[in-house]
Amino acid sequence: MEFNGSQAVMIILALTVGGLVWRQFTKWKRRRDSESTSRMDDGSGEENDALRRDSKSTLRTDDASHEAYDVFLSFRGPDTRNGFTNCLYHRLRDAGIRIYFDNEELRVGKEIGGELLKALDQSRIYIPIISKGYANSSWCLREVAHMVEHTSKSDGKKEILPIFYDVDPNDIKLKTNLYKKAMSKHKKKFGSDELKRWENALLKVARIKGWDLKGKGQGEQIESIVEEVSRKLNTRHMIVTEHLVEDTAQMESIMKLLDVGSAGVRFVGIHGMGGVGKTTLAKVMFNKLYLHFERCSFLEDVRASSQPQGGLLELQKKLLSDLVGHGIANQIKDVDGGIKAIRKALSNKEVLIVLDDLDKKEQLEKLAGKSDWFCSSSRIIITTRDESILMTQVGSSNKEVLNQLEGILHYEVRGMRFDLVLHLFYKHAFRSDSAMEEYDALSREIVCTVGMLPLAVVVIGSNLFDWTKDLGHSDKRDVWDETLKKLKEGPFEDVRDTLMISYERLEDKHQEVFLDIACFFINADKIYPIIMWKDCGYFPSIAMRVLSQRSFIKIRDDNRFWMHDQVRDFGRHIVLQVYPRKFCRVWIREDALKLLKGKKINEDVVALSLTSEGCSHNIAYEELAALPNLRFLRMKGIDLFGNFQNLLSELRWFSWEITNKEFHAKSFHFASLVVLDLSRSDIEDDWSGWSQIQMTIKLKVLDLTDCTKLRRTPDLSNFTSLETLVLARCSNLITIHSSISKLQLLETLNIKGCSSLGELPEEVCSLQSLKQIVMPQNFQPLKLPERFGNMKSLSSFTLNENPKICQLPNSIGEAMSLTRLTLRRCVGIKELPSSIGELKILVELDVSASGIVKLPDSIGNLKKLRVLSLCRTKIKEIPPTIGGLEMLEGLYANKSRDLTDKNLEEIGKLFHLKKLNLAFTNISRLPPEISRLHLQKLEVGSIGLQQVPALPSCLKFLAVQAMDFSLVPHPSSITDLEHLELYRFNNLRDRYFSGRQDYDSKLKAALMTEQPSYQLSSHLSTLKLRGISPLPHFSNSSNLTVLHISECPTSHLPISPSLTHLRELSICRCESLEEIPGLSLLRCLERLELKGLNSLVEIQGLAELESLQYLLLSRCDLIGKLPNLSKLGKLRHLEVEACPNLRAIEGIEALESLVLDSRGRTILERLLNISRSTWLSHKLPIYDVYLSYKGPDTHYSIVNYLHYWMLGDRISVYSEDYDLRSNEGIREEILQALANSNIYIPVFSQNYASSHWCLHELAHMVKCTSESKGKRRILPIFYDVEIDDVKLETDLYKNDLDKHKMNFDHNEVKSWKEALIEVAAIRGFVSKYNSFEEILQLVVAEVFRARKLLDVDS
Repeated sequence: MEFNGSQAVMIILALTVGGLVWRQFTKWKRRRDSESTSRMDDGSGEENDALRRDSKSTLRTDDASHEAYDVFLSFRGPDTRNGFTNCLYHRLRDAGIRIYFDNEELRVGKEIGGELLKALDQSRIYIPIISKGYANSSWCLREVAHMVEHTSKSDGKKEILPIFYDVDPNDIKLKTNLYKKAMSKHKKKFGSDELKRWENALLKVARIKGWDLKGKGQGEQIESIVEEVSRKLNTRHMIVTEHLVEDTAQMESIMKLLDVGSAGVRFVGIHGMGGVGKTTLAKVMFNKLYLHFERCSFLEDVRASSQPQGGLLELQKKLLSDLVGHGIANQIKDVDGGIKAIRKALSNKEVLIVLDDLDKKEQLEKLAGKSDWFCSSSRIIITTRDESILMTQVGSSNKEVLNQLEGILHYEVRGMRFDLVLHLFYKHAFRSDSAMEEYDALSREIVCTVGMLPLAVVVIGSNLFDWTKDLGHSDKRDVWDETLKKLKEGPFEDVRDTLMISYERLEDKHQEVFLDIACFFINADKIYPIIMWKDCGYFPSIAMRVLSQRSFIKIRDDNRFWMHDQVRDFGRHIVLQVYPRKFCRVWIREDALKLLKGKKINEDVVALSLTSEGCSHNIAYEELAALPNLRFLRMKGIDLFGNFQNLLSELRWFSWEITNKEFHAKSFHFASLVVLDLSRSDIEDDWSGWSQIQMTIKLKVLDLTDCTKLRRTPDLSNFTSLETLVLARCSNLITIHSSISKLQLLETLNIKGCSSLGELPEEVCSLQSLKQIVMPQNFQPLKLPERFGNMKSLSSFTLNENPKICQLPNSIGEAMSLTRLTLRRCVGIKELPSSIGELKILVELDVSASGIVKLPDSIGNLKKLRVLSLCRTKIKEIPPTIGGLEMLEGLYANKSRDLTDKNLEEIGKLFHLKKLNLAFTNISRLPPEISRLHLQKLEVGSIGLQQVPALPSCLKFLAVQAMDFSLVPHPSSITDLEHLELYRFNNLRDRYFSGRQDYDSKLKAALMTEQPSYQLSSHLSTLKLRGISPLPHFSNSSNLTVLHISECPTSHLPISPSLTHLRELSICRCESLEEIPGLSLLRCLERLELKGLNSLVEIQGLAELESLQYLLLSRCDLIGKLPNLSKLGKLRHLEVEACPNLRAIEGIEALESLVLDSRGRTILERLLNISRSTWLSHKLPIYDVYLSYKGPDTHYSIVNYLHYWMLGDRISVYSEDYDLRSNEGIREEILQALANSNIYIPVFSQNYASSHWCLHELAHMVKCTSESKGKRRILPIFYDVEIDDVKLETDLYKNDLDKHKMNFDHNEVKSWKEALIEVAAIRGFVSKYNSFEEILQLVVAEVFRARKLLDVDS
C-alpha cells in the first residue's frame, strides 16, 4: 500500500557527524561588465549618456534576442548617470528584471530605429528619469514621445512609470522657464511639428503618478520602485523534526552519487515507498549542502502543489524567486515561458535544487528538464515514489559538454530498522529512551501493527502519552490495550487509519481548528487565526496545546504553524471525503469558482480562498449571499460588485489584496468582522472603499502592511474596537490621521519601515490601552510627542538605531506601565530626563552605544529595575544613587572607556546583583563591599586596575583584565569557579587605554614585578589566558574542557595527563613556543587552533588525536610537514593560512597537495567520511570595500547606513569593529583585509585624526593603492569636516598630529601627515552638501563604477 513519501519527517534521519551547518562562507562571484561605448547626439555634443552595461543582464545572446525586455530606462546621463540611475539599474538587475539601456552606437542621426525601436516596442514598462537637463537632449525627448505612442496603442499592456528626479510637475508641463528654454533651442533644428509632438508627450507624462524624489531619501525610493516594477510585471534552511535518529550509511551513499565539487550537472533521484523517509533525507542533505552553492531552492510536495490548475506555473515562479528573485519569477505567464526563464536565468549560476515528491515526468520536464539548463557543478535532487520518473532523459543536447552524465542517478531508500522505530516510539509514548518494563511487549506489538511507519508511531505514541498521563496504572493499561485492539481491527491500510483514531477523540472545537490549519494556515503566523477562533468561541489556546501534544501540529519558534504533509493530507481528505459537511472549506480555485457560480445556498461552507491567477472572475453579491456561514474569506486581485448589506453576518476574517483602484461594492461592512487584512494592496488616500469599511465596528485588526501608495491613514473614528493597527513598510506614509485618538482599545501600533513618517502624532498619547509601539529604525529625524507619558498602558518601548532623535519627552516618567526601555545606538540622545525615575515598574533600561554621558540621580528610584546596560557609552561615573536599585540583577558597563572609580562603592549595596561587567573601562579599583554580594559572573578590567578585594566565593564566571596581576586576589579561593579568563596588558599595542608616558612607565614597572603562579579550581571547565606568565599548574584540571592560551612567553607547553577531557585547545601568538609535548594525550580533543606560533617546527602527537574534528593552522612559519593523519577519521574542517612551508598533508585522500589562494590560505570541509569528493574547498572573499572610520563619531550614523546598503547591493564590505581595533591594534586580520580590498573608503570625522589606529589604516591604504598600479582606489567621505581640515590647512587635524608626535616615532607621524594630504586631494564626497541617502547613492554608484574598471583591468 502506498504512503506519502513526505512521511519521512518522522523517520528522523540525520547526521550527527559534524553538525548540520558549517561555518558560513560566501562565494563572491564577480560579474564582469563589458562593451561600453560613448553616446553621441546629432550635433549636440552629448556624450556618455548611457550607463556601461552588464553584459550578462542587458546584452542578449542569439537565442534570446527576440524576447521582450521588462524595463526601458531613459535618462539624461550627465544628470543622473553615476548616482541615482546606476543604483536603480543594479537594484532592478539584482531583482532579476531585464533592463534595456539604449545602445550608444545608435545615437547618431535624427530618427530612432533598428534595435532601439525594437527595444521600445518590446519593453513592458518605460521608466523615464526626468531631470533638469532631460529636455536638453533631443534623444530623451524622442524616447519619451515613442513611449507615449507605444503605451497608447498597447491596450493597457504597456505602462509609463516616470521618476521626477529634481524637477516639479510645472517644469514638465512647460509652465516654467526650465524646459521652455530647452524646447525653444530645439525648434530651429527639428521643426515645430516634432517639437509639438515632444511637448504633448511631456504633458501626458507629467499627469502620470510616479515618484517625486525631491527632498526624499533615494534609497527608500529605489526600493519602492523595484517593488512596484516587480509587482506590475505580475510577477533557506529546511525544518527537520526535532527527534533525529542516525542513519549515516544512507547519507554517505547519496553523497557519493552527488559528488559535490566535481564538474558537470548531476541529477540524483531518491525513490522508495511512501513513508520510507525520502523527504527527510532530502531535507537533511539540503541543510548540509546549501552553503556550498551560489543559490538554492527546495520545492516541497511538488505532487500536491502541481495539482491545481496553474500549479506548475506557480512552482516555476517559486523556483525562480528562490534562485534569482521575484522580478524574473513574476513576469512569466505560462509554463513554456517559465521553462525559457529557468534556462536563461540559471545557466550561469551554481545551484542546488530539491524537487520533493514528484509523481509525473511532466513536473521534472517543466522544472529542471535538461542538464544544460544549469551551470556546471549544479546539483538537482529528486524524491519520488515512482522510479519510472527517474528514467526521464535529462542529458544535454550539446554533445561537447564534458563530465556530463546522461541520466539520473538512482538511490532507493531503505526502511527504518526496527530498533530505531521502537526507540522513536519510546521517545513519544514515554518521553524517554526506553519503555517501562510492563509496557515493553505492548510497545513492540504496536510498532509492528502499524507496519513500523514512523508517522503512525509518532502519532500513536504521542496520543498514548497524552491520554494516559493522569491515569492510574490499571486505567492506563486499559487505554493501551484498547488502542492496540483498535489498530488490529483493520485491516490496517495506511497511516490515515491511525490518524483517524486520534482525530475522533478530539473535541468538536479542536477538530474545527485542526481543519482550518490543514486547509489554510500551514506556515502562517498564529496571531490572526487565534483572534478569529476566539471570536468563534473555539478556545484556541487549549485547542493548539492539545493538537501540539498529540503531534497534529507544531508551533515553530517564529510562531508559525507547522504540519506534517501526511497530516495535512489527512485533514483535507476529511473535508473532501469524510466530514459530515463535505466541502466546508474551499481552497482549490476550480472548486471555489464552481461553488460561487452555482449561487446555490450552502450553509456548510465556513472558509473560502480565491486568487486571481489564471482567472478573471469577479464576485457579485449574490454569489457570496449563498454562503451565509462563511467566517473566513481570502481574495487576491478580485473585485466585488453589488450591495452587501446584511450579508456574511458570520464573517470574522477578510483578507483582500486589492489591485484595482476603483471600488464597486456598496454597504460593504460585516457585523462580525474582527480581522481585515488589506496588506500589499494598491489602495491610495482617496480610495472610495474607506467610507464603506469604516462601518465595521467590531474590527480588532487592521493590517495595511506594504500599502506603499498610502501617504496618510484613513479616518479611523469608527474602528473603536480596534486592538492592532499595522502600517509596516508603508514607505510613503507621512501622516497618521488624528482620529487615531478614538482607538481607545488599541494595544499594538506597528510603524516599522515607515521611513517617510516625520513624527509620532500627539493623538497617540491619548491611547490608554496601547501596550506596544513597533518603531521604525530611521536615519531621518523623528519627533516624539510631548505627552508621551500619557500612554499609561505602554509596557515596552524600543527606539534602537535612531541617531537623529536628540531627546526623550520629559513626560516619559508618566508612562507608569513601562517595563522595558531600549535606546541602543541612539547617538543623538545625550541625557535622560530626570522623570525617568518615576517609572516605578521599569525592569530593563538599555542605553548601550547611545550618546548618553550621564545618568540622572533619579535613576535610584527604579526599585524594580533588574537590568541596566551602559555598554560603549561616554558615561564617566556611576550615579551616586545606584545603590537604590534594590532589585538589580545585571549591571553592564563594559567598553565605557571613560568610566572611573567615582561612586563604585554604591555597587556594594546591590544585594541582588548576579552579573557585573566593568571590563575595558578606566576604573582602578573595586570596592571591598563587593565581596558581600552574591555575584555569579564578574568581568572587570583596565590598565590602571590596582585594588581588587576578596572576591565573592559564589562566583561561577570571572574575567579580569589588568597590567599587574600581583595586585589581583588569587582566584583559587573561589572553589566553585567554572569559567576563568585572565587578560594581561603586556605590550605597546594596548597603549590605547592610556597616554604613552603613563602607559610605558606602568608597563615597565609591571614587567619587573613577579607575577603570581595560579593553582586552578578543580571545578574549572573553561580557562582563557592572555599574556599570563608563568602558566598555572594543570595537575588539578580534570574537568577542564576548553583551554585558550595567547601571548605567553614560554618555549614549551607541557600537556598534563589531567587534561585528558579537554575538547578545545587554542594557542595563539606564543612566539617563543617550540613544542607541545604530550599533545597525544588529548584523545577527546575535538578542536585545535594553532595561530602565530613562529618558533614551532612540528606538531608532535597530532596524528593520535582520533576525536579531532576541527584543525586550524595559521602563521606557523616553520612548519613544513604534518604527521600522517590517516587516523583522523572524524576530521571535518581543515584550515591552513600563512604557513608558507606547508604544501601537503599526508594520510588524507585528496589532500596530497594543497591549493592556496593569494593570501596563502585554504579552507576545506569534509561532509562525510567517504570519497575524496566530500572535501570541499572554500574561496575566501576578496572584499570590494574597506571602511575606515572613527567609531564613536560615525559608526551608528553614516557608516552603519552605508555598510547596510552596500551589503544590500551585494558589495562585499570589511568594516572592522572599532572596539576590537582599539583593543588589539592593527592585527593580522586587518592587514590582510587591507591587502585584499579593492576600494578604500575613509570616513573623515572630527576625531578621525585623534585615533592613531585610523591613521595607521589610512597610511596602509595609501601604500596599498600606490603599489597596486591602478588596481585599487580610495574614495574619501568628508563627514563633518572640511577638505582643508584633512589637508592640514586648519588646526583641527594639525593639533591631533602634534599630540601624536609625543607618543609615536617621528617618521610614522610624518607618513600619516603625507597620507592625509594625499587623500584630501582625491575627489570624494562631502556630506554637508548631501543627505545620507544622496551620499549613499553617490558612493555605491562610484563603487560599482570602480569595481567594473577593476574587473575589466584584471
